[in-house]
Amino acid sequence: MAKLAETAEIELKIRLASENVAKMQAWLNGLPNAAHHQVVLGNTYYDTPDRFFAHEQMGLRVRTENTRYEMTLKTAGKVVDGVHIRPEYNLPLNEPKPDFAQLNAHFQLGFENAAQINAELLPTFSTDFTRHIWLVRYQQSQIEIALDQGNIRNPLGECEICELEFELKTGQLKDILALIVQMPVMQGIWFSDLSKAQRGYYLGQAVKFSEEISKSLKADSLVKQEAPLADYIREYPENSAYLSVLNQQLKTEFNWAQMQAYLKSPTYFAQNLARLTQRYAG
Repeated sequence: MAKLAETAEIELKIRLASENVAKMQAWLNGLPNAAHHQVVLGNTYYDTPDRFFAHEQMGLRVRTENTRYEMTLKTAGKVVDGVHIRPEYNLPLNEPKPDFAQLNAHFQLGFENAAQINAELLPTFSTDFTRHIWLVRYQQSQIEIALDQGNIRNPLGECEICELEFELKTGQLKDILALIVQMPVMQGIWFSDLSKAQRGYYLGQAVKFSEEISKSLKADSLVKQEAPLADYIREYPENSAYLSVLNQQLKTEFNWAQMQAYLKSPTYFAQNLARLTQRYAG
């Protein structure tokens, strides 16, 4: 059996409109010394009937790649302006069935009721996508860039996956940001704090996302408020209260449609990139 692994994943997530994929692929294929390959990934996320992992802001999945199976627990970690920094725990499996009790025991995660959780696990949603991967050496860092295209499905419906993930394998986060500065930017591209797992939980249940936003509105940091509001407004039903709050923060006077377009614009993308670059410049 393959070696069990615990890693602290550092990645930056960028969503994009499907019409921008060809231009983005052309840029990625033109990167110097970039090794490219493609995989097809099937992922089933599991949770208990009372949504234990969702409440703890975790995601438990079983991934299928050809005839290989792997279970992963992703913890909440820290997410700011599309930068995701979170511990994850990986366990190779002999079959596509979760074994949370074994993962808990190996990594000494401290879940006293791990066996009960494992017995109650049910498939909650799936994410199935094709992943194009480029491994790039840039400045002092090794960066893995993944372009994912596919779908998220749960019993309430489905939605599209079309996103880029820049994962830091070795080096410094500032090198990822320096590389992104060179990326083609167009209407329909944006940083996102939402993971695939969160989108799966919220699919068809916008009210659950609203509950999380209500928590963020109590935060002291305007950035902590801005990111979830922006993610909501881009894709979910109109909410005049959220629009008013974000207009105040951004010092704008947009209606809902105008705000949706602005939040996917090159101007807003550049502002977020500049803020990230300043934060991680050291």
